[in-house]
Amino acid sequence: MKKAIGFVFSLHRVTGTVIGFLFFMWFVSGLVLIYHPYPRLSDEQINEKKETLPTPLPDIAPFRQRVSGGIKNVRVYRMQGETRISLAAGDTTYLFHADTTRRPRPVTFDDVEQIACRWIQAPVKQVDTLHRREQWVLYSRYEKALPIYKFYFDDAEKHELFVSGRTGEVLQLTDASSRFWAWIGAIPHKFYLPFIRRNLDLWEGSITVGGLFALLAALSGMVVGIYLLLLRYRQRKRWEIPYRRRWYRLHFVGGLIFGIFMVAWGLSGMMSMQRIPQWMIRTDGNYIFNASRMWGKRPLPPETYRLDYRRLKETYPDLKEVSWTHFRDIPAYEIIAGKRALTIDASSEEVKELFIPEKTLAEGIRAVHGEDVAYTATLIDRYDNYYLARKGMNALPLPVYRVVVDDAIGSRYYIDPSTGYIRYFNTNKMVKKWVFSGIHYLNIRWLVERPLLWTVCIWFLCLGGAFVSLTGCWLGVRYLRRKGKKRAG
Repeated sequence: MKKAIGFVFSLHRVTGTVIGFLFFMWFVSGLVLIYHPYPRLSDEQINEKKETLPTPLPDIAPFRQRVSGGIKNVRVYRMQGETRISLAAGDTTYLFHADTTRRPRPVTFDDVEQIACRWIQAPVKQVDTLHRREQWVLYSRYEKALPIYKFYFDDAEKHELFVSGRTGEVLQLTDASSRFWAWIGAIPHKFYLPFIRRNLDLWEGSITVGGLFALLAALSGMVVGIYLLLLRYRQRKRWEIPYRRRWYRLHFVGGLIFGIFMVAWGLSGMMSMQRIPQWMIRTDGNYIFNASRMWGKRPLPPETYRLDYRRLKETYPDLKEVSWTHFRDIPAYEIIAGKRALTIDASSEEVKELFIPEKTLAEGIRAVHGEDVAYTATLIDRYDNYYLARKGMNALPLPVYRVVVDDAIGSRYYIDPSTGYIRYFNTNKMVKKWVFSGIHYLNIRWLVERPLLWTVCIWFLCLGGAFVSLTGCWLGVRYLRRKGKKRAG
């Protein structure tokens, strides 16, 4: 027993010293991250800057005739002062100028510069050309946008704007404040450093290993703390702290109070980039759900779109983009009007927003799970533990259909009837929800619905964890100093 405890004590001392500084950083940066997320352009910001479509809008039929094969998608939008029509057929996307027979001209630097100046009305101080992802454009999706022009603006906020040199799409916007908070919040907390984040395997592995060390440090500390407490009770027949030195006492008491939460956070951090193993809870290959399985992959014939898309301009004068889509046998248009993204039912001549009926929902469920599947569908207007968002934090729409399927893997869907958006869960993903976001962000409905209590809890636990980590770091440093002196002597 003594050998085992001695090993656990050594494990705690080593892992605690190694990971203590990281654990402290995670708690502090996590608090910052709650209020200052990593810089990201919102859909509303992007939509606001899109060019408004003119009147009249072009007839789509002639352009359809110029494309061979089945057309999967049609999109009408405006860019560089031109109305464009994009037709996707097979693996090819055809792009046309709506007013002439010529193809749209390629994006030039002058075009990119005009786009940048439309976003920020300030003098351009400098422009860099990026041929690889850097600090503020780290995600792999930016690879297809290269080269990227980075504009530095000479304004009070020190804006920096990133625009794709290939498509003219604005990718990212930062200012001095958002960059400052990111450097003490999201970047250290999520390891968002270019040399790590550019390599997805390295990034995921770093977070997993860091979480594993944190789990070992916290768990071994809990075991040692409980053992020493029980040992002192057996020796003196009363409960007392088995240390006299102040820093040891502070670390011991803090570990007893916050240790279980640090164990939980270490586990959730380790699992943040990992799935629940299949040998524990099987998914039968159903982890990522493609919405086309529910709504149908084949596009509907043009004649089913009874609503002429050109009429949308009458209802929405600030119309900026129209895309053709469908939900089973319901044709629809996904549009951008002003800042808003809407889905319009195109099955009648009346302009009305989409609302998917239960009949269509039932057809989709049977298409995925078979005709004889048993399920329950409820239209809910309140979050539950698996469809949950704090106010202002990636808010999820309501009402939605909650569909619980009676199958071997516990399939569950949350479906927005106004957009067709689907969030899919099964037993494996529901367990992952609790192991990761339930613990890591306290994403528990009872708490989330009480924002003041949620805030108090997250601050109390994070500050407590930071205190335990900081005292552990100091004890580790002192231990290493003593060892160093002994070897020197």
